[in-house]
Amino acid sequence: MGERLTWYERPTLKKPVMLVGFTGWLDGGEASTGPVDYLVQKLSTRRLAEISMRDFAAYQLPGMEFLRPNVETEDGLIVEVRYPTSLFHYWHSENVDMPHDLVLLRGTEPNLQWEEYTDIVLSVAEQSGVERLYSVGGVLDTSPHTREPLVSCSVSDLKLKAELAPYAVSYSNYKGPSTFNSALIAACRHKGLEAIHLTGRSTYYPEFNISIPHNSKVIYALLRRLNRLIGLGLDLSDLDQAGRELQAKLDGIVARNLKLKRYVEELEKNFVEVRYHEPIEGEPEDFVRDAEEFLRRQRDNGQG
Repeated sequence: MGERLTWYERPTLKKPVMLVGFTGWLDGGEASTGPVDYLVQKLSTRRLAEISMRDFAAYQLPGMEFLRPNVETEDGLIVEVRYPTSLFHYWHSENVDMPHDLVLLRGTEPNLQWEEYTDIVLSVAEQSGVERLYSVGGVLDTSPHTREPLVSCSVSDLKLKAELAPYAVSYSNYKGPSTFNSALIAACRHKGLEAIHLTGRSTYYPEFNISIPHNSKVIYALLRRLNRLIGLGLDLSDLDQAGRELQAKLDGIVARNLKLKRYVEELEKNFVEVRYHEPIEGEPEDFVRDAEEFLRRQRDNGQG
């Protein structure tokens, strides 16, 4: 990998899984980078490795200011120029009952050489002993902020859908331009590495120019599922509270604008909410039965 990848530590990890999030197209409401940032802070992780974006990022794409390097100037003196990076962290649990250690990637979605960038990510996964990769993202969507965000899923192997049955996720038949996350899941499939991608829908009211840069509600929806899937056992009440406060702020904005209020009410009428409840432990056949019931409800509601 040459100068593209720098290792900071080479820890021995226990059945690690990897969670990746990227800036860019699929980071609506920071639903891709937000869960990773939250876990990095919550778990007091350590730096594992770093990918240089020198060969992967185009810094001057029109309308993409977030890709440009950041400069720090003090009294006319240019102190530092910070270039985009992709940084891996790791977390080693001291709890012997914890099933997995964790590798986290907070990445910059590459503009160039997707295949080479993917190879580096998967090389870190392989050398760290990663058993499964999780990817998260978010799309802006005209779903009402008063309802629980919908979460959709894609997998590297159809057998994983039975495990996901209790997690209130849907599956799409999308065909079109790919996100990098989808390309990474496809690469995992070819490598024989289990991979699951979760996409949350982040509220966006374009007619009123209302978007949410950091949507704690959709981040919470994703992390609730990951918390159980990975077996982290984390207290997410702070994130839940942040989501409730966000909704209260939006409620206040809506209450002061009659047109916006009617708009949201109309969205609520047409929205089919799918609530996620913490799954009860059960046998695999129970999960399959739950999945069949969930799909039946979707068909009855006109979503399938």
